[in-house]
Amino acid sequence: MGERIATLVLSGGGAKGAFQVGAERVLREEFGFRWERIFGVSVGALNATLLAQQEYARLMELWLNIREEDIYRKFPWPVVALRLGLQRKLGFYDDTPMRKLLQKYAGGRPFRTPAHVGRVSLVSGEYELVPSEAPDFLDAVWHSATMPVIWEAIGPQAHVDGGLRNVTPLGDALGFKPTELVVIPCGSAGIDTMKPPTNILDVAKRSLTDITFNEILRNDMDEFVRINDIVKQAHEAGLTLKKPDGSPYVYCPITIIEPTRPMGDTLDFGKETIRLRMRHGEEAARAVLQRTGVRPPQPDASLPTPEHPFPA
Repeated sequence: MGERIATLVLSGGGAKGAFQVGAERVLREEFGFRWERIFGVSVGALNATLLAQQEYARLMELWLNIREEDIYRKFPWPVVALRLGLQRKLGFYDDTPMRKLLQKYAGGRPFRTPAHVGRVSLVSGEYELVPSEAPDFLDAVWHSATMPVIWEAIGPQAHVDGGLRNVTPLGDALGFKPTELVVIPCGSAGIDTMKPPTNILDVAKRSLTDITFNEILRNDMDEFVRINDIVKQAHEAGLTLKKPDGSPYVYCPITIIEPTRPMGDTLDFGKETIRLRMRHGEEAARAVLQRTGVRPPQPDASLPTPEHPFPA
């Protein structure tokens, strides 16, 4: 099977990250993509971790069996009020179960592809890119997937979701001179219509994950695509565009695989919803690559045909 080398960039999106699992599987298994580096924030950081370890079966197992309680501890509203008011907690709920999940599926396993995840400190306000060789990498993945306000900020630096400043870490990936970029966001281009919020948690989820993060994501991708197209046109005209530091802008081929229909609640970990999101990821990946003229390489007849990874 022929290979197509690229850097993979995975955005945030909570339980919608199942879309990325389906899309990545099709890219890798059906179209021969191989990842030179993988970047992720929020749920993209979790997916990036197991993909970089090439633990594909474990990643599929995680998503097919994931439950809400595997990610966070939910409390009745009187307990939430107690936590916020008297105990001075920094979030409605507690997502320490997610750290245990990470250890179960990724702890102690080697990285076969370099991975990088982003987190933000509420103390410094700065975004930090953490590489897979860092001793606290799994902690950084946990930090990166901790949505502020909804879950409690972590540690003395009050680390939270890297998506606060970098929903899709395109700039991070470009710093490593990628051969080609593949970006898999978890949300569609438009913002899904939802029912009116019924409590403060709904307001927080809607404001942060659906509206604010989506706006950052779209701005990042639109700006990259715009500059990328200008650089390509300039190159075709025999011109070289330069950055303020004098270094040239370089065109980088990019493929964006994104949902084409509403993806639902960010914290909906229902089994059927997860499967539907995976299948939509598969469909979207095939549609985008076929539309751009990319054909699957011819399989080696001597190799067995892989079975579909999850049941109908």
